[in-house]
Amino acid sequence: MNTRRRTMLLRRLGLWLTVAALLCGLAGTVAATSKRTLSAAVERVSDGDTLIAVTDNATKLRIRLLGIDAPEIPHGKAPGQPFGMEAHEYLERLIGQRSVRLESFGPDAYKRVLAVLWVDGKNVNVEMVRAGLAEVYRGSRCQAYCRELSEAEIHAQRNRLGIWAQRQYESPAAYRKRLRVPS
Repeated sequence: MNTRRRTMLLRRLGLWLTVAALLCGLAGTVAATSKRTLSAAVERVSDGDTLIAVTDNATKLRIRLLGIDAPEIPHGKAPGQPFGMEAHEYLERLIGQRSVRLESFGPDAYKRVLAVLWVDGKNVNVEMVRAGLAEVYRGSRCQAYCRELSEAEIHAQRNRLGIWAQRQYESPAAYRKRLRVPS
C-alpha cells in the first residue's frame, strides 16, 4: 500500500474515531460535564439552537447548543413560534459561514453534539439568551456556564427583549409538547 493511500486511510480512521467518541461519549459522559474543544467551520444554521459544522479534520457534526432552548421555526404543518425565525436569523448572523471554537459535551438523545460555541471570544449560547432569542434550557440540570446563562436570561427578561416582550409567552418545550413536535 502506498504512503498516500495509507495516510488517507489513517485520516478516515481518525475521523471515524473522533465521530464515534463524540457520539458515544467515549471521552466522558454528559453528566460528568466532560468536554472536548474543537475548531469547526459552520456550514449551515438549521434553527436558533441547531447547526451543521465541519471540523478541521473534515468531520461533519450536527450541533445542538448546550443549555439553551430557542423558539421553534415552522416544521411541516406546525407554524413555528413567535421569534423562531428571528432566533434562526440572529444565530446565522453571529456564526454563519464562520470558523468557531466549540466545547463538545457529548451527544444528546438525537445524536447531535451538545456544544458551547465561541466566536470572536464570545459565548454564542449566552449571546442568544442575552438577546432574548432563547431561554435557558430547563429539560435537565445546567452543565456549563450556568451563571452566565442565568444572568443573560435575567437581563433579557428585565429589558423585555425578544421572546420576553410577548404578552403571553410559551416556552419552546411547552410548544413542542402541545403540538407533539420533536425537539
